[in-house]
Amino acid sequence: MQFSEEIIQKLTRLEIFSDFTDSTEENKRILTKICEALEIKDFVKGDVIINEGDIGDTLYILYTGSVQVKRRTPGNEQFAVVNLSAEQNVFFGEVALVDSDKRSASVIALENCRTLYLDGKTFKALCDEEPVLGYRATYRIARRIAASLRHSNKELLILYKALIDEVEGE
Repeated sequence: MQFSEEIIQKLTRLEIFSDFTDSTEENKRILTKICEALEIKDFVKGDVIINEGDIGDTLYILYTGSVQVKRRTPGNEQFAVVNLSAEQNVFFGEVALVDSDKRSASVIALENCRTLYLDGKTFKALCDEEPVLGYRATYRIARRIAASLRHSNKELLILYKALIDEVEGE
């Protein structure tokens, strides 16, 4: 993708690249490299962008449109987790940049969408060229994973307490 000031501005509004907001020459250079590495992929309403359970290695940035994140229950029933729009400066699939594993949720286009994407191999090559990018972006990914883990632990404790209350109430 060609350098674009609009895309650079979008990148700096994303949590994963938020450490590059200062207008230093180093930050501009790194953001330009990221911008040049991004590819565009369009989706139409109803398209599955990410499918839960598939192996993935791609970060998607929602540039236009809106999506719905869905998960499956242990009974294999799908439920909506959240709806997201491009105006919210969202990205998804970031864990795949550091660990190509099964996707933890599905992402479906609620309307026609344009995404910018970056695969793990390209990201790792960029990080080899620009270690500051690797450190800062990976740090942001790690913080996001840690927050998700803390949230999951709280939910597990609530479920455990409810189970104990139910068993003791019998």
